[in-house]
Amino acid sequence: MNAERAGELPIGNWRAARSTEQLQRVFSDPDFDDSDWHLIDVPSHWQSNASFSDFDGTLLYRADLTVPSLQPGQRRWLRFDGLCYEGDVFLDGAYVGQTEGYFTHHRFEISDLAHNAGTSVLAVEVSAPHTPDADPKRDLTGWFSEGPGLPRGWNPAGIWRPVAIVDTGPVAIRHFRAQCIEADANHATVGLRAVLLAATPGDVTLVTEVAGVVEETTHHLAAGENRVEWQVEVPEPELWWPIGLGEQPLFDLTVAARTAQGSLSDRKQRRIGFRSTSMNEFILRINNKRTFARGINVGPFIADMASLTKQQIHAEANKIAEAGFNLVRVRAHVTRHEFIDRCDELGIMVWQDLPMTGSYARGVTAKVEQQVRDMIDLLSHHPSIVIWGGHLRPHTNEPRRTAAPDLRRQQVPSWNRTILDRAIRRAFERDDPSRPVVTHSDVAPHVPHLAGSDLGLYFGWLGGEANDIVEYAATIPRLVRWVSDMGAQALPTASNANLDQLTHVYGAEGEAVRAVHPPTNYEDLPSYTDATRQHQADVLKTTIESLRVLKYEPTGGFCAGLWKGAGPGLGRGLNDSDGTPRPALEVARTALHVLLPVLYPATPVLSARATSTLALHLCNDGTTDIEVEIVATVVDGRGTHERRWVGIAPADGVQFIDDLNIRGGRIESEMHVELAVFDKTTGAPLSHNSYVFVAD
Repeated sequence: MNAERAGELPIGNWRAARSTEQLQRVFSDPDFDDSDWHLIDVPSHWQSNASFSDFDGTLLYRADLTVPSLQPGQRRWLRFDGLCYEGDVFLDGAYVGQTEGYFTHHRFEISDLAHNAGTSVLAVEVSAPHTPDADPKRDLTGWFSEGPGLPRGWNPAGIWRPVAIVDTGPVAIRHFRAQCIEADANHATVGLRAVLLAATPGDVTLVTEVAGVVEETTHHLAAGENRVEWQVEVPEPELWWPIGLGEQPLFDLTVAARTAQGSLSDRKQRRIGFRSTSMNEFILRINNKRTFARGINVGPFIADMASLTKQQIHAEANKIAEAGFNLVRVRAHVTRHEFIDRCDELGIMVWQDLPMTGSYARGVTAKVEQQVRDMIDLLSHHPSIVIWGGHLRPHTNEPRRTAAPDLRRQQVPSWNRTILDRAIRRAFERDDPSRPVVTHSDVAPHVPHLAGSDLGLYFGWLGGEANDIVEYAATIPRLVRWVSDMGAQALPTASNANLDQLTHVYGAEGEAVRAVHPPTNYEDLPSYTDATRQHQADVLKTTIESLRVLKYEPTGGFCAGLWKGAGPGLGRGLNDSDGTPRPALEVARTALHVLLPVLYPATPVLSARATSTLALHLCNDGTTDIEVEIVATVVDGRGTHERRWVGIAPADGVQFIDDLNIRGGRIESEMHVELAVFDKTTGAPLSHNSYVFVAD
């Protein structure tokens, strides 16, 4: 991700021990004897180490680092790429600085402490206290520490990303930000911001290179910290497009800081793409083109995120694209940068959340605003990120118990939703005006903000039937502008555990699964498991298809539950934690097809010995009109019969085709409908869909 990693000196040979009052006083001393401490990998979460698997407190780390002598004019830095959650850093007993925030990069100057060749001792005190579920939070870890599917008691604490020594010249780039402010076919504007730390007053020349454009700007720096902002114009850029709408050209952007003598002092490199993004009434426009979002939520892919390889992370992104999703919501956490890198390459749009979920204590505003800035510095160069998300469910730490939110409970102002979230929005808009911001999620319209937000809707799981979303949308259209969670939870395929064990994971809705599927109705756990998985698939099919028919009127997009469970047990993932696809994934793959025939409203039950009428629609998320032939084969109480239609499927649209009449048979008999779409010119099959109804 960053070119400055070349030539860095990684740090290994880490040891750790549980903190005690006595150890805290002496552990940073370079002569302290740590021979009885446990070896520990860095990067890692300490609960992944057998010696600390049940530990939830403060851990002390030590490591030896051997460095060469600094050359005249050079400066030396210690960089942490990720420490969860707070750290105090010492080098040879001297205090270096403090870290806070699990995803934030921290950089400390150690020129005076480690300028000569030799071995030093690095000591770090790491604290990540767990906040009880009912209490207001103070730390921003979001789903990273309390996401559905994670083991109860899981704490992601530790030095979970690399630590390295970095050498620079007299001017160092401490903070750096690059973002595409605007772009069209004629030009793109790249906004850049750097915080330069100068050893002495003097001039520095910043050389910016991107997409064949080279610009130099000279700045006079005071000793210490200097903030510099500038822009680069790129003529006739190749635009970055979401998957299915165009190509995804990416360009290396390099900023080199050169001294008055012309020598390279420091540099930063990012990979950037040129595109514009906006959103009105939850309808996205990329490069001013309206774009319907077929999305999925992603949480941590496994509890031990530090252990994943780049190849494993890329494989998850590849599977998401292959399933037909064009957007992922990185829900309430900041994931590994390799995932966003791959989204850039594939054209998967990203809704990136701040790692905040539930209610937070007063006094965290400054901390939250700082981490908004840190997240923008870290990620804003990615063209795939098209939305910044703020605070998930700010009004409560309690889980949802109803299919739709209780509108009355959200009318009362609260410190989190009314004051803290307003500060979050201002921070995003101040530091990145190029992207739309969703201030908070799962917040219903309330006085005086009647616009509301995205909502999770769980019809068919936490109440009612899946097709109740149709009536809900007709009654209050504003509440389905973006459905950001949906579906039902299901059990993993194979397990030696019993039902109580499978529902004893964070976020498992055991009461709901027992209400929808009473265990006494099933012979054994395998048949019970199959029932939950099929129900999850049925609910997802109905919900996605309903929202696709409501495309833009009023729905701008949706997120179809969760991509993958982080651990074994009951959960909303379309894949088990071991990667095994659930039936819901194949259903989603069909329902996400760019060209999709849909019966609306779909209902699993039709009246026995009576005729029911369902409306046939054709959804086309493609970029071109296409002449098609639609064939409907119906097997019902009348026998088998077929109907055909020929016409144009308009680009980026939904078209009503005709009413389809289905005759119910005797009670409990099944009726089947197969829908197939063909290219009228070539006869090639384009898509299909199918339905099974039961007579009642």
